[in-house]
Amino acid sequence: MSAPQERVLVLSVDRDGDLQRKTGIRSPVVGRDAVMSAATSLAVADPEEADANALFAAVKEYDQLRAQGVQCDVGAVCGLEESGFQADRKIRAEVETLLSKQQYSGIVLISDGAEDELVIPILQTLKPIVSVRRVVVKHSRSVEENYMVLGRYLRMLVFEPRYSKWAIGVPGIILLFAGVLVLAGEATLATFAVLIIVGGAFLVRGFNIDRFVAGMLSQKPFGYVRLFTIPTSILILIVGISSGYSNMTSQAPDLIAEVGGSPSHFFQYGGVLVGYYLQGSLLLVWAAIGVYLAGALLAQLLRGSRRAWRSVTGIVVLALLFFPMDQFSSYLVTGGTNSSALLLIYVFIGLAMVFSVVGTLYPRLRGRPPVPTTATPGPSLSPDAPPHAQDEDQDAPEEHQE
Repeated sequence: MSAPQERVLVLSVDRDGDLQRKTGIRSPVVGRDAVMSAATSLAVADPEEADANALFAAVKEYDQLRAQGVQCDVGAVCGLEESGFQADRKIRAEVETLLSKQQYSGIVLISDGAEDELVIPILQTLKPIVSVRRVVVKHSRSVEENYMVLGRYLRMLVFEPRYSKWAIGVPGIILLFAGVLVLAGEATLATFAVLIIVGGAFLVRGFNIDRFVAGMLSQKPFGYVRLFTIPTSILILIVGISSGYSNMTSQAPDLIAEVGGSPSHFFQYGGVLVGYYLQGSLLLVWAAIGVYLAGALLAQLLRGSRRAWRSVTGIVVLALLFFPMDQFSSYLVTGGTNSSALLLIYVFIGLAMVFSVVGTLYPRLRGRPPVPTTATPGPSLSPDAPPHAQDEDQDAPEEHQE
């Protein structure tokens, strides 16, 4: 007695449900005549619809297999317009209905693109897929795949907060401000507002300022100290730079005019201009750096970091360096041997004091035993140990490697 001949199901899958939505034909569709009628109705309803060509291709594949003596049936199933979980569940239910009508050994899948082929894993849980035929209609095979990738990125830009705040939020703020200013009759101001917002967004994202601020805030309470001192030091620095320029223009307007009229005169008067600039900006610039270092020192002391000595050394060096820099600016403006001699005295005194501070602090700190930053086998810390002993500064190991 011969074994029964295998029977396959030629299946066309319309994952986004165009057939049912555009023609009103309910799926599943079974049989050559029914599939041919559905394909014709869809082609008439939308001549540019690729799913109609997939239905015609399913009928053609069915005819060719029958001509080769293969026992087969042809059918079509549809999903839903949103193409998600509900669509795939509907397709699975309809395929199970078709497979229950006969004893099929496999499925021949007819697809019009990459999206319909996403159901292959679903179909493979029901019956083996013995063949897949993709129908490409008058365009590159990768066009639909590119559209799918582009669509995923667009959805990601719209719905994921990580990207939507930059792709939609910032343009929304720009359009809102510009619209309000235009309505108020301030079209020129709207242009400046757009430039400021766009430049600010680029600055924040380009230098990871948002992540830097978030990282500081996550390190309470010393993160708030840094959050205050860093912007404050930046503001003081900007004021210092502006003050230096103002002092230079008020003290030497004639020299600025000379250099502006003939840039080659800068080699003659440039030293004096730089001296006036330093005299006007030095105190504020040094104050800005001092605020930054003081904030770093306070934050390191709050978390028990061993790098606090570096900030202390920086503050001492900054204070000692002020006097040579101040004398240097006076030398550039007035010249003379007295200024140069006093400058050298300040430099040597500063070097001596810096060497004294570093020579006193560094050996003591270097001799301290390192604190492990990760848990290691061994006896636990004493209950009387300070709470920060287990969470020492992450940079501490570097100090013992120097």
